[in-house]
Formats: sequence, C-alpha cells, structure tokens
Amino acid sequence: MLILLICILSLSLLVFLILTVWDLVYAISLWISRIGIGRWEDRNEWKESVMNRTRKWLRHTPVAPSTDNRRFILLDILRGEYRSVSVQSWQVAGLLMGLGDEDSADYVKKHKKVFRNTPEVDEALLAYALKKNGALDRSSEERMLSLFGRYKDSGTIPYLSAFPNIRFVDTIGLACPFLYAIGLDSLAERQVEEYDRVLLDGVFPPHAFNLENGLPLGVFDWSRGMGWYILGLVESGRNEDRILKLAERMTGLQREDGSFGCFLFDLDSSKESSGTALAGILFVRAYRICGDKRFLDAARKAEGALMGMTRRNGVVDNAQGDTHGIGWYSSRFDRMPFAQGMTCYLSALLEA
Repeated sequence: MLILLICILSLSLLVFLILTVWDLVYAISLWISRIGIGRWEDRNEWKESVMNRTRKWLRHTPVAPSTDNRRFILLDILRGEYRSVSVQSWQVAGLLMGLGDEDSADYVKKHKKVFRNTPEVDEALLAYALKKNGALDRSSEERMLSLFGRYKDSGTIPYLSAFPNIRFVDTIGLACPFLYAIGLDSLAERQVEEYDRVLLDGVFPPHAFNLENGLPLGVFDWSRGMGWYILGLVESGRNEDRILKLAERMTGLQREDGSFGCFLFDLDSSKESSGTALAGILFVRAYRICGDKRFLDAARKAEGALMGMTRRNGVVDNAQGDTHGIGWYSSRFDRMPFAQGMTCYLSALLEA
C-alpha cells in the first residue's frame, strides 16, 4: 500500500513538473521574442519582414488559442480545448488577404480539403479570400453558396444556429464580402442594414443584438467587432456613406501613436493590432472615396503603430485573443495570423 501511494505521488509530481516546465518554456520564449519589439526604422525592411512571416505562416499556420488560460497549457492541448477549427479558418483567410494570387493558388494545391464537409459562416471569409485571388474552385463555391441559399430571398444570416434570433457583428465581416462577391447583394445589404437600427450615434455597432426586441448585446466599442463591421463595408465596393461617417468618428478615437485600443472608447485599454489594421484599411477606403488627406494620414499613422507592435522577426503582436462570448472578451494579447494578414493588406493598400 505504501509503495502504491509512493508511486501515485511520484507520478503526480512528474505530471506537475511536466506541465510547469511546459508553461515556463512558453513564458520564457514569449518574453525573448518580445525583446526589441517595435524597433523598426525602415518601412521597407519592416514590410518585407512582415510579408515573409505571413508567407511562412500560410504554409504552417500557428494556432490562435481559443482559451486565455496561461497555466497548464498542455492539458488544454491534450483535451482539445486549445484549438478551435472555426477560429482557424478566418486566421488563414486573413493571411490570404494579405498576400496575392500565387500564394492562394499554392495554398489550395497543398490543402486538398480547404473547407469542412458542411461549411459554416466562419468559413465564408476564407472562401472570399480565395475567390478574390482567383483560387476558389467551382464546387467549393457552390457548397458555400448552399450555406446561404436559404436566406437568399428573405431573412438574414445567424452566426450561430443555436441562437437564430441573435445577430452578431462578426457575420458582417465574415459573410458579407463573400455574398457581394457571388452576387447575393440583396442578402448582404439586408445583413448590413438590419444593424443600422442598433448603431450607437448612427455609427458604432454593438457586438450583437436581439432580433425579437431590438436590444443591443455586448459593448459598442470592441475593437475587433468594429473591425468585422469595417471589413464588411470596405470589401463591398459600396456603402460609401457608412464608410465616410464611420471613418470621421474613428479619427477621433485614434491614439497619438496611431493605434486603437481593444475597447475603442477607453483610451487606457490595451492597444490592439487587428483593430488598428482594420481601422487603417477603413481610412484608406475613405480617402479613395472623398480624397480627404486626413484619412490617408490616419491610415499611415495606423501602419506606423503596427510597426511599433511588430517583433524583430516580423511577427505582429498585441492581437486580442478570440472572444469567448457576448460581453466576454479575451485577456490574451499575442500574435494572431489574422492580424498579421490584415497588416500586410493595409500596407499593400497604402502602396496601390
């Protein structure tokens, strides 16, 4: 009995040590990777480094964790709670949007199964990125089209089938670019327009809202939520009035260093790279609509802020982790492929 107890205690101690060492190695590697962050003086050198990292990640996309847990990470990995398939699809989409046609074609060649057997809303942005770059095959497009076909003539798209009466701002960014690209313009327009009734000051979208009572859910200033809204607008090729109104208000929320916080109205909130990149993309689009140089300057400032958030190996840092639910936002700020890709996209737009 004593021997058995000793064995159990020894095994428990061994497991504890393995888990602790794993966490320690992760923490040390993260600390080392951030030494010298933001010390970029040459824009071209920075852009090349970020682009090279984006291309490497397209071949081997790092996991965007679906948990904020920083202790016993190995347990989350073993239980399958560390990685989310739905989160990974829009990570890849972001990378592809930041690259070009050849990269998309190469990605499809190397990944025979790009989408799940039954596509979900979160995969629509990946379909859009591939279609935009001329790499979406006909069968995949038809499968994605079947996902939205039931909403073609009436109604709008729920992000989660479990909550059919809740509309998330995520869907505007994830689905609307693809809907516009395949000619389902009226569905895309309805998806955007139904949010007009819950916009704060006619500009800022809440995280979600209830169709039955029209009440907003979550916050109005979640940075990446704003980013999803922006993406749906700028990739539409229309919505010019909405874009200009939003860009005008967003300039007042941009910090002195060009960044935006994870919560836009709180100027003391942590700066956030994905929202900053998408705000920059909004400003470029606004500038092209009206020619107001203020917007171009704001876009360049946003890019400068992203340079300040880039590690010396070309990894864009300070991206807020995946949201866990309405009003439940991540406390993790780290690398994220989506933010990496949007940074490349912004830089490319500034040079176009």
